[in-house]
Amino acid sequence: MAKFNKYLKALRERVFLDIGTVAERTGVHRNTQSKYEDSRDPPFDYLVEFAALVDVPLDQMLIKRLEDSKASDDAISKALKALKPGDRGYYEIKSANEPNMTYNAVSELMQVKITEASHKLIPLGATIFISTNSKSIDANSMYAFLNPMNGEHFAAKMVLTATKLKLVFDSTERKDLVFNVEGGETESRYILKTLGLLGKIIKAELIF
Repeated sequence: MAKFNKYLKALRERVFLDIGTVAERTGVHRNTQSKYEDSRDPPFDYLVEFAALVDVPLDQMLIKRLEDSKASDDAISKALKALKPGDRGYYEIKSANEPNMTYNAVSELMQVKITEASHKLIPLGATIFISTNSKSIDANSMYAFLNPMNGEHFAAKMVLTATKLKLVFDSTERKDLVFNVEGGETESRYILKTLGLLGKIIKAELIF
């Protein structure tokens, strides 16, 4: 059994939840949950749900996953740096295609390609332009994220209420992500940072 799978099992047992309960609350089959605690690598969306359920910061869980990764030491090191802000407001945003890119939080537009299932309005392969200094939540806007697990970019709309933060995909390919927010703006910002929020999408170019 891989170390990360054991880690997931330990987290479940720490909060006294059985496999069936975790499976139901994270939206997976009971057998799937058992496999996640044995040898199967869980997807990012599941880890987001599971982290919220067992009350563990998602970035802490991602670091554990990276430590148990079969990737090269150099790749793991770069991925770990991508989870942590650098000095003076800089974030080291690492991409599988452009591993050496570093962006200032107040820089000009960032240009990336959508490579992970996203909101239905922005298909795979679309090139998007992101304002990295625009991260205030506007339900009518689209936002870009860098999945810290795989270095892929995706897009979603966001909805923020007094008690919930929601990433909306409006797609059959990916279910929406919902987080309970009890700590106000500080907690919502922490969640978004952990999810890899890059900023507001200003425009998108589609390839036909």
